[in-house]
Amino acid sequence: MELEILNETILDEANKILYKLGLHDLLGKYGNPHVSGSYLLNMMTWRDLDIYLESDEISQADFFELGKEISIKLEPLKMNFRNERIGKTSHLPHGLYWGIHTHLFGEQWKIDIWAISSDEVKQKQESVEELNRQMDEDKRKSILTLKYHLHHHPKYRKEFFSVDIYEAVVHHQVVTVKRFEEWLFQKNGIIL
Repeated sequence: MELEILNETILDEANKILYKLGLHDLLGKYGNPHVSGSYLLNMMTWRDLDIYLESDEISQADFFELGKEISIKLEPLKMNFRNERIGKTSHLPHGLYWGIHTHLFGEQWKIDIWAISSDEVKQKQESVEELNRQMDEDKRKSILTLKYHLHHHPKYRKEFFSVDIYEAVVHHQVVTVKRFEEWLFQKNGIIL
């Protein structure tokens, strides 16, 4: 499938999850939801939705209540919980997390929901908006192509991430998978 059509198809499904199935309104009961990542950048190549729930005060008990409501609404195959208020993993947000794996519209979806502070939401959204300002059509196409070819790689989301692809294309003019592999090895010593 042509990447622009794939992007539009996934965006349409994401909007159905958020607004037709009501995930956005549900999250709004617990804080202020901000859809981010590939959705905000209009560069979706796989069914992965990133949402920050701006909530300075949400308790773990309320976050589990939210999880219960999500499980009823989206009927996930599985949900993963993290408490990074305690874990404090360096590359992860400082907050509470639901990783939702579900089957919607005949496709597998992964939805990441992080409940984090207003300050952290602002920082993360500003970072995505700055990236968007640096984007042009050629860079966007290169990113879509690289993400499409790399998202099934076993080291993706473990040793390298979408932000690495964005950085490689936007700041280092990387446009091929081979060049990305070379760049990633030079930057982090990661062999793909």
